[in-house]
Amino acid sequence: MLVRPATTHAQEASELRKDAKPTLSVGADYSYQSFGGDIDAWQLAALTVGRRTADGSVFARVNYANRFGSSGEQLEVDAYPRLSKNMYAYLNLGYSASDIFPAWRSGAELFASLPEAWEASLGYRQLRFNGTPVTMITGAVGKYVGNYWFSLRPYVRPKDTGTSASANLTARRYFEDSDHYLGARVGYGSAPPDQISPDPAALTRTHAFSAALQGSGDLQKQVLGTWTAGYDDEELDSGKHRRSWTLAAGVKVLF
Repeated sequence: MLVRPATTHAQEASELRKDAKPTLSVGADYSYQSFGGDIDAWQLAALTVGRRTADGSVFARVNYANRFGSSGEQLEVDAYPRLSKNMYAYLNLGYSASDIFPAWRSGAELFASLPEAWEASLGYRQLRFNGTPVTMITGAVGKYVGNYWFSLRPYVRPKDTGTSASANLTARRYFEDSDHYLGARVGYGSAPPDQISPDPAALTRTHAFSAALQGSGDLQKQVLGTWTAGYDDEELDSGKHRRSWTLAAGVKVLF
């Protein structure tokens, strides 16, 4: 699956943490996904400008993808307005004139910080290809244990032929703040996860397993480096398996 660059994975985890510091940031990210067989590698790059304040965060992003011998761009905005001391929202809107991206993508989710270091959320993601919407209901249940964070996020996709579902389990170990961590994620199921550019085969897959390691830390003062290494094994509706490895890296400068 063509995934988001490393800096945007589980962004909500950083936004909910109370130690998130006000910053202006500029980031660049790149991911390379290599397949077994005769499928050419997929590439994704992104340039992001963000602002984090006590009232919330907003990120504007330009995504570039190349796959199946074609390339294209997508414009995207993420916002995390803080509604109260223990509640904030996630809002997303993206547009592309390229066939390798959804023409439109949108999302909304409400997050709440609960007693005993628990958190919960509920929302949706929607992708539109040629006017046909692909809608997924999602949410998460998370728990902080000291400097560790654990989160379970399901995706449920209602379809005319039934319902498909998948789930991701994420664990992170934070260090001095929300920008410094090591983490791991595993996923299983048939519904596509939240992603920038799914292909038609991914939307009709029958089973899939994914796993990834992620990290973020200092390259130098006010400069963060991020990385992801992941593996995907998808069973498509044709009965064939599509296996891939993804390496992603990014740099974010804080002002």
